[in-house]
Amino acid sequence: MRVCIAFALILVLPVTRAAARGGAGETDSSAIGIIESDGLTFLHGAGHVLSSPLRWNSGDWLTFGAAGTGTIAASGLDIDGRMVMQRSRSSHNGDLAKAAEQYGVGLNMILVSAGGYVAGLAFDSRWVRQTSLLAGSAILIAAAVSTVSKVVIGRARPYTGKGHMTFRPFSFPVEDYASFPSGHTIVAFAFSGVLAARLDNAWATAGLYALAASTGLSRMYTDEHWFSDVVFGAVISVSVSRSLVRWFESGEGPEGGTGLRIIPGAGSITLTYEF
Repeated sequence: MRVCIAFALILVLPVTRAAARGGAGETDSSAIGIIESDGLTFLHGAGHVLSSPLRWNSGDWLTFGAAGTGTIAASGLDIDGRMVMQRSRSSHNGDLAKAAEQYGVGLNMILVSAGGYVAGLAFDSRWVRQTSLLAGSAILIAAAVSTVSKVVIGRARPYTGKGHMTFRPFSFPVEDYASFPSGHTIVAFAFSGVLAARLDNAWATAGLYALAASTGLSRMYTDEHWFSDVVFGAVISVSVSRSLVRWFESGEGPEGGTGLRIIPGAGSITLTYEF
């Protein structure tokens, strides 16, 4: 069954025939053709990830419930975690926290992903280019989910002194009530999650996730987030990154399977959902 909604949009770049076919096979070997194909891969991947709850089975819902339960349990350590961080303050630890935080700055990691993509394109390294594309995609998708969650949930940040159970949904300005989840943690784990999945090496996975965890701890150290903010951010990011990589590596690509699909046409884009 197909529910189809068509939107007439002006395309900034012309869509080649190769891009319109989905680009998984990269039939157009020119740089422009590859970039257009990868752009469609990003759009289809985002649609697949964002629509995935509509395809969850009982096991997926159990996993989601476990993640929620784990986050609630982690909130029991919010106060103690904050006290530990406050007691550990020093100039040395402050420098370490500033350094670790950079791994979770969205602009930094998007630039790293973009640099990897350009390098992969320039040196004709498909693995580097595709991995960089997936990393950047995971960051953008997870960050979008994070931004919406922050506004909707409206949790008070630790530095406000209002406690970890204070919520003001849709508060504006939102910054003081944008604690849940941790955006820096989401960016760090999204990037690490993609690299870990693509490298598929136990040592690399441990190192990448340890680096991402240090970013989450740095946000607690600076009193910007509670422990449960960091835990949930990590869970969301790992879920998004692994789902995206599995979709890509399964060979399903932009064309196959159920979910949200984005099909370009002459001067228009058609959004369809198949189930």
